[in-house]
Amino acid sequence: MPEVVVTVTNPTRVGAHRLRRRRPAYVPVLAILAGWTVVLLTAPHLRTSDGVHRIALFVHLASLVLGFGAVLTLDWSGLMWILRHHDLFTLVRVAQVVHVPIWLGLGGLTLSGMLLGPDTGSPWTVLKLLAVLAVAINGLGAAVVQRRLLALDGRQPPAKLMLTAVLVATVSQAGWWTATVVGFLNAQR
Repeated sequence: MPEVVVTVTNPTRVGAHRLRRRRPAYVPVLAILAGWTVVLLTAPHLRTSDGVHRIALFVHLASLVLGFGAVLTLDWSGLMWILRHHDLFTLVRVAQVVHVPIWLGLGGLTLSGMLLGPDTGSPWTVLKLLAVLAVAINGLGAAVVQRRLLALDGRQPPAKLMLTAVLVATVSQAGWWTATVVGFLNAQR
């Protein structure tokens, strides 16, 4: 597995040994899997009042607007870059700006979704939960792509990085749309 390395420019400084840490790249993936598993196992056992359910539904919809709206903004900016209406710096800057709203939206959707009484025995709900898991893990890959694009300092990205960026955007769109459509269809039942 690849590792994330944090380095310091002057390793002779006191305490520099604490600043150089290696964290395996799979640690954030394991954290997401653990959180997702907790949600999956906990959600069916939570009971809420009608008032809490209404608030959770509002938070769920607001989180969808925040997170998915930020994803759509980023992907639109990526399309504008591909069509040469934006430069690479603009695209990377947009990615930096929307990173936090995307994760806040995803977190809000997850936590509020637990309170909405999901039927985790339904294949549609399982599909939605798997789509959310894919979006979260894909978000880690998106952050890596963003750092690599930023490191190019405006130069044209290599074909492999471009392909990776397109794959990350495609998985993101597929996951967000799947979760949104399944959530809408489940609400109709």
